[in-house]
Amino acid sequence: MTAMKHLVSIAALATTLLCGTAQAQGLPATSFNAVGSIGNLSMYTSREVPFWNETVPKESGGAIKVQVKPFTELGFKGPEIFRLVSAGTLQFATTVLNYNSGEVPMNEATDLVGLVGSVEELQKVVDVFRPTYAKFLEEKHGLKLLGFGTYQAQVIYCRDAFTKVADLKGRKVRASGASQQAFVSHIGGSPINLAFAEVQPALASGVIDCAITGALSGYRSKWHEAAKFISPMPINFGLSAQLANLKWWNTLDPKVQAFLTDNLRKLEDSIFDQAKTETQTGLDCNTGKACSEGAPAAMKLVPVTPEDEALRKDALTKVILPAFAGRCGPDCVTTWNGTIGAFLKVKI
Repeated sequence: MTAMKHLVSIAALATTLLCGTAQAQGLPATSFNAVGSIGNLSMYTSREVPFWNETVPKESGGAIKVQVKPFTELGFKGPEIFRLVSAGTLQFATTVLNYNSGEVPMNEATDLVGLVGSVEELQKVVDVFRPTYAKFLEEKHGLKLLGFGTYQAQVIYCRDAFTKVADLKGRKVRASGASQQAFVSHIGGSPINLAFAEVQPALASGVIDCAITGALSGYRSKWHEAAKFISPMPINFGLSAQLANLKWWNTLDPKVQAFLTDNLRKLEDSIFDQAKTETQTGLDCNTGKACSEGAPAAMKLVPVTPEDEALRKDALTKVILPAFAGRCGPDCVTTWNGTIGAFLKVKI
């Protein structure tokens, strides 16, 4: 290395160190606890954990320290997380929004069954609805919205054979959230509300016949040990949100708020990018194809038929949207029509 190159390298290193020091000096020491999403799924293991344990300390120059644990390791079932952050019992958490759609219908506004057909489309809908939803959470629930995330497409797993989605008539189907439950009822099934961790043993014992979850999420949780058939038709996507208690958030230094806001949006983008590839990975792993996640399972793929697509569309227009309107109320419907509905050219 020439002397000039050596000096340039030293200067570049010094600039990097000075920038890092300046950033660290500008952020007051801050520590808090964060509750993460489902502990054995990639949103947590490959996105949330590195974000809180590596990215945040590094980018803050060590000023911000966060202890993160998934709700599944803390004794929670999931639906209570939204309420606990709202009440201030928890400072910050990531939660699946459909867990609370029965009591807070606005939580499922962007992820209704049959509404969108891809992660890319879901991301656009989320951006359209973000300002309205953030205001709603602050005013009605004392929550600060800091980002979204999503799992891969939510698909149907069943113990016994089926050739089309209509065959689920008469079967007990685990469905998460009011929208999925309405869909199951529409096709003649019996919707069952079970926490994620309870599903695999329920399938194995025959307590339920089928269940809906992410294509890769189900593989990682070994649903294929009990369920032998899988449909790739997207039901919805399992949207989550990063939420902070608003009163707690307002006690943070504005520089810390800005730092977390900026970096959590980057986390959101990373999670959506991951979800775009995981649906196919999950289907491949479940059905005996090359699997980067482990040993391929031996489930049978049930191809999507035109009848399935028509059934999903019929459910959206005749059941899902009217039921959502009934739960959400006229003001909510007006808001939905003016934001998501206007973007998708759909009206309730």
